[in-house]
Amino acid sequence: MAEMNVTRRNLFKMGGIAAVAAAGASMLGGCAPQPAAVAEKKAADGGVPEFLQQPEPITEFAETKEYDVVVIGAGESGLAAAHTALEGGATVACVQNIPTAQTTGNMGASVDISKTDEAGVQACVAFLMEKNAYRSNRKLLEVWAKNSFEAINWWADAAAANGAESKPFDSTREYNGYTYYLHANTYNHLDGAHNAAALAIAEQLASDGVEFFYNTPAVQLYTEEGRVAGVICSGEEGDILFKAAKGVILASGDCSGNEEMRNYYCPDLRGFKTMSEFRDGRGMCMGIWAGAQMTPVNHSKMVHGGGALTRLQVPFLNLDIHGERFMNEMLNFAYLNNLMRGYLEEYDYQNPMAAKFFTIMPANWADIAIKWAEEYPTEVQLGVGNMKLPSEDQFVKGETLEELAANINAYMEAEQWGIDPIDEATIVESIRHYNELCATGVDGEFGKRAVFMTSIEEGPFFAVPRGANSVPAVLGGLVVDENQQCLDADRNPIPGFFAVGNASGQFYGGVDYPMDIEGLSIGRAITSGYVTGRYVAAL
Repeated sequence: MAEMNVTRRNLFKMGGIAAVAAAGASMLGGCAPQPAAVAEKKAADGGVPEFLQQPEPITEFAETKEYDVVVIGAGESGLAAAHTALEGGATVACVQNIPTAQTTGNMGASVDISKTDEAGVQACVAFLMEKNAYRSNRKLLEVWAKNSFEAINWWADAAAANGAESKPFDSTREYNGYTYYLHANTYNHLDGAHNAAALAIAEQLASDGVEFFYNTPAVQLYTEEGRVAGVICSGEEGDILFKAAKGVILASGDCSGNEEMRNYYCPDLRGFKTMSEFRDGRGMCMGIWAGAQMTPVNHSKMVHGGGALTRLQVPFLNLDIHGERFMNEMLNFAYLNNLMRGYLEEYDYQNPMAAKFFTIMPANWADIAIKWAEEYPTEVQLGVGNMKLPSEDQFVKGETLEELAANINAYMEAEQWGIDPIDEATIVESIRHYNELCATGVDGEFGKRAVFMTSIEEGPFFAVPRGANSVPAVLGGLVVDENQQCLDADRNPIPGFFAVGNASGQFYGGVDYPMDIEGLSIGRAITSGYVTGRYVAAL
């Protein structure tokens, strides 16, 4: 076998993780562990995953269009970038792989700098650094904290002008003795939630002069003399070259819709279902092929939602798919998914419903929850913004514990969970055992605070189907500097190439997306696009 002379720097110059995979397969002889999905689908080219293999460059075009700025993606970050680039005097095209502008979620958060002093801003940044395991690029957090209020207010005003009015949500936080004030747009009261605002803004931008090209997926970046000078898209009549005199802004979102990429960069997501298949990671792959670098593994994962109590932090009894208590119920809902991998494994990672569970509550659950929230507001939350307590018609109900247990199984069968029926005697015994534990005032099983050990004795009884089992986003993306400009293997900015929103990395860093600042993801996406469009237009 020929001797290989590969240094760490040469590996990165070969193309980041793709190079590591290729060289590693040759040097290590397959000894290194690999994510399951990648191991099952290895390419013939030295073990490089298929999505990282650079295709032959496209050199012939059915049409060429020229602009100052080309934005790839019409989500919140792309719309914000298109707005400020146009406002800065640039000609702007926005290409989108589906037939409409599209975003998800409800809230977009900002730091209210009209109330927050510099120490408060820095306290907010420090708090997020801690929550992100100190893997964030602090400069990116500062850009969000200092510019988000302007960006979020623009979004709210622009959407309202076209019929999608926000219901603001304001809150106050403290960290290390410093106070910072948060302001968020919320759209949960609208049909379509935040997407209603995005559609309203896209319509206005089109009237203002942004040219949108829907159903026109980007397939490759176009380079000239080491500079990203445009993007090649697939059109009805053939490939179209969109040239960009000032820069290309990648706002294509994350890779959560590409299971192979998702499991490669965030392997602990195996078994969870995809929420948005069109977020296929293609934009980030194009960036890697052009020399950009991906955020190092493991990427932060966003797994939350599911059930009527999705955003309610109410520590009643939780029972798993075996009818047994399995946790300290004070755990924030955003992190519950970390307890569910063993259940997913039981079903060979083929049934995401295995990540579900049931919260068991007494008849007077609402009175108890409201009292908890009033007395312990930092620990018990009854939703945010304009959210309301859920209706009991969304719950499984039983006049007795035995009836409740039977109805839980009936519910799972009716909803086609594909989960084996739970032994109903086990459900009843688990609830009665929990009541006995509550009577002692001490949680000798999971250490929950005694004040929240409330027995389930007053009927009718409720079981609330819960559990996050889908992936809204994988939070990694391309490595960027504080101007959102993509960096190469030597940490040099790639001329003409920028990434925003979830297509860009190093804003997060922990195992999970931090839910401690509600609406951070959307707020960050809008803000990163907002400041980058302005920056690129001024080049």
